[in-house]
This record gives sequence, C-alpha cells and structure tokens, in this order.
Amino acid sequence: MLIGGALAGAVALQASRRGHVTLAGAYAAFAVGTAAAIGGAGWALSLVVFFYSSVALSDWQRDEKRLRSRLVLPEVRARDAWQVLANGGWFAAAALIWVFTDSWHVGLFGFGALATAMADTWATEVGMALKAAPRSLATLRSTTPGTSGAVSAHGVAAAVGGAFVMAVCAVASLTVPFDLPRLEAVFLGGVAGALVDSVLGATVQSRRWCDVCGDWTERRVHPCGYRSHHRSGVRWMTNDTVNAVSTGVGGVVAAGLW
Repeated sequence: MLIGGALAGAVALQASRRGHVTLAGAYAAFAVGTAAAIGGAGWALSLVVFFYSSVALSDWQRDEKRLRSRLVLPEVRARDAWQVLANGGWFAAAALIWVFTDSWHVGLFGFGALATAMADTWATEVGMALKAAPRSLATLRSTTPGTSGAVSAHGVAAAVGGAFVMAVCAVASLTVPFDLPRLEAVFLGGVAGALVDSVLGATVQSRRWCDVCGDWTERRVHPCGYRSHHRSGVRWMTNDTVNAVSTGVGGVVAAGLW
C-alpha cells in the first residue's frame, strides 16, 4: 500500500503539473491509484496502461482537437475529481474488495468497468484527432466533434481496440495461464459499456443551448460570451454521471457474461 501510494502520488503530481488533471483531480487519482495498488501489481499496471494511453491520445493533435470541439467542450479539458472517479471509481472499489474475497466476479467487474472507460476515452480522442464526422445516435445526422452520443467509424474502431487491450491486461492480471472466456467477458463488457455511454449521451444526458449562436453545447458559457441554458435531457445527468453509469454497466456485463 505504501509503495503503491507513493507511486500513485508521483503520477498524480506529474499529471497535475502537465495540466491533465486539476488539483482535486490529482487527489482523486492518488486515491484510485493507491486502491489499485492494494489490489495487486496487475491492477496497478492496468491502471497505468489506461492512464498513460489516455494521456498520449489526449496530447495527440491537442490544439486541432480543441479547435474542432470548442463550440461543445470546455476550453480546459483537465480532468477534475468527479471525472477521475467516474472513470476509475468502480475499478478502485473492485480492487479493494478483490483483496478480501478473491472473487472472479469482483475482478471481472472492475476490469469491465475500466475497459469501458478506456474504450470511451480512446473513441473520443481518436475520433476527434482523425477529423471523423460523427453522427448522433439520436438523429443519425452529422454533428460537431466532441458531442456526447455521437459516433464515427474511427471512434468505434478505437473503442473496440481500447476494450481489447484492457481485456488482455485483465487476463494477465487475474489468470495464469491465458484464459479466453475471461478475456471475452471483459472485452464484451467494455464494448457494451461504451455503447451504453453513447446511447445515454444521445438521449438522456443534459444538453445546453446557446440562444445567440443557436448551437448545442456542454459549456455553461458559450465561446460567444453568452451563458447557455439547459434545454434537453435530464438536468442532473451530466457527462460524469453518464460515465459512472456506463462503467458500472460494463463491469456488470463482464461479470455476468463469465
């Protein structure tokens, strides 16, 4: 625990200094990383794979992606504490329970949740970097890159790749020798969770509207300088809430399939 906490603290501090997480997000990342380390080396290394792959993809064509999504997403995309917990909270909780139970269902739930977070993150970053034209699952019409509930071919391929990589990490962490059924369970859980994330984002996630520009946005203050207002979806169903629900669904699907 002490070694894992020290390493998690170092990673969180580095991420905060580079602007990938806010100060509160760094504290949350420290807590999630320490919990993963308590679960075991495999859990900790899997979280490292998720974190650094997400950081690398986030930095890839960062300025271009910010320009394409500026009407929808906030200018500063550093993850706060709620975003960190929405993506890694279920995984951290499962790691702590795994220590005391050695339950395969708990282990697969945790990795299914993280596979969902990885699939969703890879899909978003790759889709925007490759200038994909996303389509809303609600209207099937082209929409602005970065819009919740919109998918593209590049994004779907990246989501499948992210879920598969985390499934391999899960098998390497939980089983010796290689176990195909558990790999399939985590992989399908990650894909299912990412799909749920997109469906919720397109249907019930809170959407804001700028009366001046006539644009949908997730920004409280639109780039034009005017404040947007809630117009569609469930008011309290934010992107963080959608992420927390979808990662939980991914974990349940992974555990249930096995």
